[in-house]
Amino acid sequence: MPGVNTNPGALDRRWLAWPVIGGVLGILLAMMPLETGITFRVGFAAWCATMALVLILSVHPDGARIGALLAGLFVAVPCFVRDEPFARALLLCLMAVPFAAAAALVLAPPLPGLRGRVAYLFTYANTHPVTRCERGFDTGAFLSLIVATAVLGAAIAVVKAASPHGLGLLVRWLAGETAALAVAELITAGLPFAAAPLGINVPPLMQSPYRSASVSEFWAKRWNLRTSEFLFRNCCFAPFARRGVALALFVPFFISAVAHAAIVYVALGRWGISLVCGAFFMVQPLLIAAERWLMVRRWRPAARHAWTLAVLTLVSPLFVEPALQAAERDWGGLDRVPEQALAMLGVVIAVSGVIALASLTARPPPGPRYCAVGSRVKSC
Repeated sequence: MPGVNTNPGALDRRWLAWPVIGGVLGILLAMMPLETGITFRVGFAAWCATMALVLILSVHPDGARIGALLAGLFVAVPCFVRDEPFARALLLCLMAVPFAAAAALVLAPPLPGLRGRVAYLFTYANTHPVTRCERGFDTGAFLSLIVATAVLGAAIAVVKAASPHGLGLLVRWLAGETAALAVAELITAGLPFAAAPLGINVPPLMQSPYRSASVSEFWAKRWNLRTSEFLFRNCCFAPFARRGVALALFVPFFISAVAHAAIVYVALGRWGISLVCGAFFMVQPLLIAAERWLMVRRWRPAARHAWTLAVLTLVSPLFVEPALQAAERDWGGLDRVPEQALAMLGVVIAVSGVIALASLTARPPPGPRYCAVGSRVKSC
């Protein structure tokens, strides 16, 4: 069919023009001096509507392109929300989800029905299948959730108690980094915990980033895997790889830098701290190049792990400080720490439950059951 990507094994990147145009339109809309009183609830309702429109319109290739344009426009909604900085930043992160889904569906081969489109999104473009397993209770994931929640609460308490000057500033940054890794561990354990009662193994969102043995492993195999696997690897790295590995490595991090700088700017309204956040991502290709030059992959596992934690800790204030400034304006005193840690746990479990339920659309038909054993899947 003319104008349709009919090769299910390849991505026709020409259709990236549609989400790119949608993103540009969203940026232009965000720059307009409009005075609105949109609340976070209204913004969240707009997110729900955008997600639904993307899925409904993608029934046809032309509709998928319109969906990409609309999703790009709706990315501007958080810029007009009158709420706390963290709420605006959270809403902008949420708005990125239907925009990324729209981009994926524009690039997708023809997919039959709503179930096929949802299954395509939740299996990393059909590259990571959802497998069947015995229904049960994942005790390991449950214990990981408890430990990660406790670590998160302790880290938040240290951040609140630390002085923002001198040595206290270093303590604040270290605790902020610990909190970020604790949230990543919550996400790592949350999805298998939610999926186990449904009898499925779901492609992970995170893979315990604190265990990384290199900076490249951290970004490629452990942190935010859905974005890394589909958007960055297929849409950014692969097209530029033929022009040089250095350029292909730089482009995804440049896009991440721009996106995170925009999130911080929407939250705080200050370019200085926003550019600081963007700088965190721009330095990552340099760290990856350094570890290749030092041949870190040949080091002993303990040394590789120590290298990764050390260099990421060294540059983490570039990311941690903007995130803390966006969050701390409305998080109160030490008495609210248990409430906030448990609230994050609840959000992770709720989101994981939605993802697990949506992943049922990609569940294989009844037959032999499978279960995950490490990084492999075997019959059980």
